[in-house]
Amino acid sequence: MKKINSNTFKNLINSAGIAFMGIPVKESLNYMPYGVKIRHLLYAKAMEILDNNGYQKVMLSDLVDPDSLTEIDKVAKVSSGYMRIENRNLMIAAGHEVNAYIYIKELLKHGYHYSDLPVKIYNLGPVYRTNKNTKFPFNLGERKSFLECYSVFKTEEDAEKELEFAISWNRMVIKDLLHIPSVEVVRPHSTNKKISKRTICIDSITPLDETVITGMTYFHNDIFTKAVNLRYKDQIENRNKLAHSIHFGLSENILFSYLLNSCDGENLRLYSFIAPIQVNILNALNDDAYDNEINNLNNMLKENNIRYATEKIIRKKINPKIANNTLQGIPVTILLKKEHSDIEIYSISNGVQELISTTNDINTGLSKIINIIVTLLEKNDKKIGEDMELREKERMRL
Repeated sequence: MKKINSNTFKNLINSAGIAFMGIPVKESLNYMPYGVKIRHLLYAKAMEILDNNGYQKVMLSDLVDPDSLTEIDKVAKVSSGYMRIENRNLMIAAGHEVNAYIYIKELLKHGYHYSDLPVKIYNLGPVYRTNKNTKFPFNLGERKSFLECYSVFKTEEDAEKELEFAISWNRMVIKDLLHIPSVEVVRPHSTNKKISKRTICIDSITPLDETVITGMTYFHNDIFTKAVNLRYKDQIENRNKLAHSIHFGLSENILFSYLLNSCDGENLRLYSFIAPIQVNILNALNDDAYDNEINNLNNMLKENNIRYATEKIIRKKINPKIANNTLQGIPVTILLKKEHSDIEIYSISNGVQELISTTNDINTGLSKIINIIVTLLEKNDKKIGEDMELREKERMRL
């Protein structure tokens, strides 16, 4: 695995138009529009799996309600004082968890789309850990977005079954989808959160010589549900019983880890499924007579669900534009330019520029370009995945 300097990575993320950032991993990103799109496409893949497994997206508060502190006190009692609050002006990590279970309790109370357990929800939003009295909480401490999932069941056995899905979901996103170099660990009880009876984490490996907690799964059982008195009606025994819960999710470390591992120190590389622009068409023909043919190409890209950008450029801007596309990790660039009476069409992908066609008929040159683009996108994704797996093997040998 090629090491990368922390400042080099920060400069790269900035130059690529993704974000302004502090120390990689621990500090928050201030996203620019290009970075927002990458983030959205990445999380959309993860949420698609959740949607297919019965989870529903909700909107939880970004900040912990002061009234939640009373509920956290109750969690402290259930968890042998681990979450005891010394300073009520401070927000703590469990605050958003308490709010989630209170939210589920209200759903059941009002019968909103639910009449019975299980309830499965997920929330994507920032979590703040800082002093609540400050006027600028986002400038102090840590702010990071989490994709957090909560599911509540009637029995401990049902919750345990969902725990297996939670672990597999983390693996699917981190390992199978992104191929991020990582290790899976079960946190020892001595260092585990007392609010969790079982904690499984996937730590990603980065070229900064650091491991980063990326995916996490907690088996809360009845610890939080007891604190907020989240119960269900057992129809057979005709009495209310405590529900059991699972909490799992991904932190924004997944995007940090992917970008860190995909870059070579000079350029980013993006899988086509998280690339805002999958192919950039550079029209350097400098002749409006070809506009109809270029528009037809755009329509073909749209029909094939390929995210594209097309722009006219002058010849002296070709090399800087290709360099910027490579910096941003755009998987495929197609260049059209004219040499004498011939039209030359080039592809640029994974640092390799190839001549696709030389012709005096642009329609002939563009007729096979869609298939070429699709093939290049597949090769791009395969190459990144293979490089990720190779990096993991290299780090495991150290």
